[in-house]
Amino acid sequence: MACTSKLTEDLLNDCATVPKTGLAASSKAVLINQDDIDLSGSTSTGAQITDLVLNSGTTGYKLEYVKQLASTNSEYAPSTDAVSGFKHNFLGRLLVATNDNAERSQELANGRYVIVVPTPYGGQDKYKVYGWENGLEASEMIYNVDENSGAITFTLSTPENAVEPYLYMTFYDTDDATSKAAFDALFASV
Repeated sequence: MACTSKLTEDLLNDCATVPKTGLAASSKAVLINQDDIDLSGSTSTGAQITDLVLNSGTTGYKLEYVKQLASTNSEYAPSTDAVSGFKHNFLGRLLVATNDNAERSQELANGRYVIVVPTPYGGQDKYKVYGWENGLEASEMIYNVDENSGAITFTLSTPENAVEPYLYMTFYDTDDATSKAAFDALFASV
């Protein structure tokens, strides 16, 4: 990661691209165990990932959600005694309180993940990636039968004392169709 302390390009408004809120209507994210990513085989330049390669025999995992019941956010974390950077959060929910989701909750609570989410933007800006450098860990998980329609809500966050170099990263491999195919295949080698 280069430590840039100056702007290198203009900050221009593109009237053809309007701001869009929420995640894409696809209602699916891909959670990847951080240690399943082949970093030496993956390719990234700056905030752009052009090839996301998983270790042989591994796959990402689909997380489905409805409406806008999942979200991401990032914030700048300045530091006077360590590296400044960004903290990432993914807020999601397991919609039904089943035995399977109790087991997935235990796994979520004890793992470290990278998450890829589609946004309403297109092209190289569609797929946002959170936790690329340090992963995301469970920082909150709540099950309350009287709240959130009885769903299990959880937050995955940048680990304490860690930061990410970018507000988010983006995934774009060659073209829209290739990027979508990789996302739909959960980044498993096909």
